[in-house]
Amino acid sequence: MRRRGSRGAVAIETALLVPVFVLVAAMATAGWRVWWASAQVQAAAESGARVASQAVDVNLARSRVSDVVSADLATAGLHCNDIKLTNDLAAVALPAGVPGTVGVGVTCSVGLSDLLIPGLPGSITVHGQANEAIDVFRGR
Repeated sequence: MRRRGSRGAVAIETALLVPVFVLVAAMATAGWRVWWASAQVQAAAESGARVASQAVDVNLARSRVSDVVSADLATAGLHCNDIKLTNDLAAVALPAGVPGTVGVGVTCSVGLSDLLIPGLPGSITVHGQANEAIDVFRGR
C-alpha cells in the first residue's frame, strides 16, 4: 500500500532549504569581505604612517602617503569605490632631533551590491588609523 501524504515532500523541503543555504553563504561572504577589507585598509594606513615618518618635509610626506596607500590597496586587490586620506603630518616639520608623531587615516567604501542579499547596503565604509613616531635621526 502506498502512502499518499509524503509524495513530493523532498522537493518541497529542497525548495524551502536551498534559499536559506544560499542566504547563509552570501552573509558569510559579506562578513568575510568586510573583515578582509578592514584588515587591508588598516595595513595601508600603517604603511602610509611608516613612510610619512621618514619623509623630510610635509609635501613629500603627503605625496608618499598617497602613493603608498594606493599601491597597498591595489596590491591587495581591494577595489574601493571611494578612498579618503586624513593626515596629521605636522610633526614632520619639527626641527631635527625633536620627537613627534605622524598619523594617517584611510577610509574606503567597499561594494557589496554584487552579493544580492536583501536588506544589505550597496556598500560599506571601513576605516583604518595608524600613528608612527618620526625618525629623529633623519636629515631634514
